[in-house]
Amino acid sequence: MTIAEWIDRRGRPVPAAFRPYLKAEGPVSLDALIGAAEAELHACAGGASGDRAAAFSLLAADAYFSYACIWALTEGDACDLRIIAERIVRAWTPGEPV
Repeated sequence: MTIAEWIDRRGRPVPAAFRPYLKAEGPVSLDALIGAAEAELHACAGGASGDRAAAFSLLAADAYFSYACIWALTEGDACDLRIIAERIVRAWTPGEPV
């Protein structure tokens, strides 16, 4: 199952205006969802202050991290929440490798 298919199967549909910003591809997994969030955080950090695209990248990162948490609780192991939290911190902390 792809990331997009898994997201589309969640209880609440993604608003149509926001759907184009969730563009990660490939098979769904915890690592894939976190990787998509990390990529969006990097896109956000690379944007200019006040840049609208950077704001949407931040929203997409938040969505992917939220989906990673849902994955951990429904498809994986609740212990994965710690992995998610650690990777969020590393991805958001300037100067830290992802």
